[in-house]
Amino acid sequence: MNSAMLEQMPHLSLVIPAYNEEARLPETLALVRDWIERQDFSVEVLVVDDGSTDKTVELVEAFSERFPAVQVIKNAKNKGKGGVVQQGMLLAKGKWRLFMDADGATPIDEVAKMLAMTDSYEVIIGSRYLHPGSIKIKQPLRRRILSRAVNLVIQLAFLRGVRDTQCGFKLFSAKAAEDIFPRQEVNGWLFDVEIMTIARQLGYVIKEVPVDWYDAKESKLRAWRTAFRTLRELAAIYKRVRQGVYTAEKV
Repeated sequence: MNSAMLEQMPHLSLVIPAYNEEARLPETLALVRDWIERQDFSVEVLVVDDGSTDKTVELVEAFSERFPAVQVIKNAKNKGKGGVVQQGMLLAKGKWRLFMDADGATPIDEVAKMLAMTDSYEVIIGSRYLHPGSIKIKQPLRRRILSRAVNLVIQLAFLRGVRDTQCGFKLFSAKAAEDIFPRQEVNGWLFDVEIMTIARQLGYVIKEVPVDWYDAKESKLRAWRTAFRTLRELAAIYKRVRQGVYTAEKV
C-alpha cells in the first residue's frame, strides 16, 4: 500500500453490528459522535444492519444526514452477528478497525486504552475479567454461569491465556483484519472465538486490555438455547484447526 493511499485512510473505523436496535442504537451513536468530535484523528463509523425489521436503518440514515462520518450498510436478510461484523471489518478503510456492540456495553472512550498499545500489537481485545472493577452492571446469574463455563472450555481447548473471548470490543490493524476476517466461517455467537483462534494460528499476539462494561438489560442472547449452538460451533472450529484450514492460503 503506497503512502498516498495510507494518507487517505481514516485512522480508525468503528464497526457496529445492528439487528432491530431502534431503541438502543441512537444513544450509542450520539455518544460515539460526541467522542469523535473530541478526537484529533479521522474516524469512520459503519453500522452494519443485519436485516432489521424495525426502524434501525431509517434511524441511522437520519443520523448520517446530520453526521456524515456515520454510514449504514444494509442487508436484506439476517446473516448473524458474526456475518455482519465480518462484512463491516472487510469494508472498513481504517488503519485500525474496532468492532463494538450496538448497546454500547463498553463505552467508546475505552478504546483510548487500546489505541495506546498500537505501536506494539495488531490485535487488541477488551476484557471484562482482567480487573475486578471492570464490570459495572452484572449479567443475570444464569448468564454469568453459562458465560464463565463456556469461557473455561474455550481457554482449555483453543485460547489459553485469553481471559475474555466474548467481550464485543476488539481492535485490529488493517493488515490483521484483512488476514483474519476472510478466513472466518462462524456467523453465530462464537465468531469471536473463531477470529481469535485464527489470529493465534496466523501468529498474531493477542493483547488483552481491561475495559469498563455494563450489562444491557435487553440483551437478545438466549443463554441456554445458545449453549447447544456453542458446542456445535466449537466442534467446527476445532475441526478446522486440525485440518489446517485457517493457515491455508486465502483463495
